[in-house]
Amino acid sequence: MAAPISPTKRPWYHPIRLLRRLAIIALTVYVVICVFLFFSQNSLTYPRVASGAVLSPERATHIAAESKLIPWPHTTAGAEGPQGYVRPDFESAAAPRGTIVVFHGNANCAFDRTEYVEAFTRRGFRTFLYEYPGYGGRPGRPSESTIVPDGQALIRSLDQAGYGPVYVWGESLGAGVAAAVCADPSLPVHGLVLLTPWDNIANVGLSMYPYIPVRLLMIDKYDTIANLQHFPHPICIVRSAEDEVIPPPLTSNLIAHLPEPKKVIQHENAGHNSWPSSPDLKWWDDALDFIAPQKAP
Repeated sequence: MAAPISPTKRPWYHPIRLLRRLAIIALTVYVVICVFLFFSQNSLTYPRVASGAVLSPERATHIAAESKLIPWPHTTAGAEGPQGYVRPDFESAAAPRGTIVVFHGNANCAFDRTEYVEAFTRRGFRTFLYEYPGYGGRPGRPSESTIVPDGQALIRSLDQAGYGPVYVWGESLGAGVAAAVCADPSLPVHGLVLLTPWDNIANVGLSMYPYIPVRLLMIDKYDTIANLQHFPHPICIVRSAEDEVIPPPLTSNLIAHLPEPKKVIQHENAGHNSWPSSPDLKWWDDALDFIAPQKAP
């Protein structure tokens, strides 16, 4: 009777050896994917920088001028400009309802969001379009650890200069940024609007890569639920019913965990980038009147 084959003498085509090799290959591929995602996460979060579309300050200023905007001339201490874009009459125009600081999405520059300027101006607000490092002619590399304290310093400087009351508006990535900025309870912010927001950025990553340990790999957290847990002022959520970028359940989870007072505005049949932006629409009034109620005459 033939002796059994020792595990060390099994032929290469033996099922156990093949399974072992396949398992090693699969594990290696999985680790490589995780490593790749870890080192490329900044470019995934801030694709404008990764695309190589970094503008010089001169070029950015020229493009902004075409939209009748100028770089903010009073950059806060320790920051590199342009820290944002404003209308040329920002410092002189009447704005009885205060100033709105806008944190934009990750695919655009601040000076691209002129719809905010028009919508807010006609409703009695100044508009400050904040710019991220690496975007819109601003040098540097974007990250939560650099953007958040910079945004907080900017808001404090606006309030101290007499441009208050200050309100914050964030869109997409900017909604996560806005929430992180407003996590500081001492910040002089009186209301907040989050347009197409998430609950936390790790859940967005998991929706794209469900089999990757995203929570362990993420450097930027942008945990909107945690950041707004103790926010004492009105919060308005503006969501798109057919959002194809931020899964609607993530926005619903955020809404469920936000403190009062809060308001939800939903755009039916709208996607992540196709929400109705005409400044004439009533939903702008609904959002702004909630966070900044107008006093009765």
